[in-house]
Amino acid sequence: MRRLLAALGLIGLLSPAFAADYELPTLRGSETFVPAFPTYPSWQGFYAGGQLSYTSASANFTGATQPLVAFSLRELALEAVATPDQWQVLGTRDAGAAGFGGFVGYNVQWDDVVIGLELNYTHSSLDLAAPSSPLSRRVDVNGLTYDVTLDASGSTFISDFATTRARFGWATGNFLPYGAIGLAFGRADLALSTNVFGTQTGPNPNPPPPTQVIPFAFGQAQAKTGAYLFGYSGAAGLDFALTQHIFARGEYEYIQWQRFWSITSGMHNLRAGLGVKF
Repeated sequence: MRRLLAALGLIGLLSPAFAADYELPTLRGSETFVPAFPTYPSWQGFYAGGQLSYTSASANFTGATQPLVAFSLRELALEAVATPDQWQVLGTRDAGAAGFGGFVGYNVQWDDVVIGLELNYTHSSLDLAAPSSPLSRRVDVNGLTYDVTLDASGSTFISDFATTRARFGWATGNFLPYGAIGLAFGRADLALSTNVFGTQTGPNPNPPPPTQVIPFAFGQAQAKTGAYLFGYSGAAGLDFALTQHIFARGEYEYIQWQRFWSITSGMHNLRAGLGVKF
C-alpha cells in the first residue's frame, strides 16, 4: 500500500513537466477553417494592340438600278405601264479579303465582371462587282410595241472600316470571353450605271409604210469616291492573358451597313490579335 501511494505521488510531481514537454496530437479537422478571398486577373485599365483579319462580305445590287432606270424612262408610257425600273439585271456578289489593323480601349472591372469601351479599325481591299444579266423584253403599250433591253453594272470597293463598341466580359482564370455591340463606319468607292435601249414600233402618221420604227437609248451613271458608310456591329471573342501585361485575342464580328444607292451589304470578320495592358 505504501509503495502504491509513493508511485502515485511521484506521477503527480512529474505530470506538469511532462505536459510542458509533450503536447497531445490535435485531431484532423479540429482547427477553424478560414476561406481565402477569391482573386481575379486584372483587366482594368487601358489596352492597345494589333490584329490580322479575314473578311467575307456580300453586296446586294438587285434594287440599285431602279432610280436610274425610272429617271431615264420618266417621259415614256413604257415606264408607267411596264415598269422596266423593276426589272432586276444585277445580282448579289460575295467576296473575301485579308486585312490588318488595330484596337485601343479601356476596361473597368468589378471582381470577375469586365465592362469596356473599344475602338477597332481594319484596312482591307474588298472588291464587290455586281454580276450582270442583261434583260430583253417585248412590251405592248397603248398600241405601240417596245422591244427593250436593259443592261447595268455596279461595284463597291471597301477599303477601310472601324467600329466603336461597348464590351461586356467575364474574367475566368486567364481567359476573358466577351461580347460587344456598337456602331460601324466605313469608306468605299461606288459606281453604278444603267443603259436602256431598243425600238418603238407603231402606226406611221405619214404612210407609206404603215408602221414606223423609232430607236431609243438612255444611259445614266453615278460614281462616288471615298463615300462614307454607316451601320451597326455585333461581336464575340476571347482574350487570353499570356503574361501580366500581354494578351492574345480571337474574335468574330458581323457588320450590317445601311443602304447606299439602294445597295445593301454586310460583312463577317474573323480576327486574331495581340495586345498590351497598361
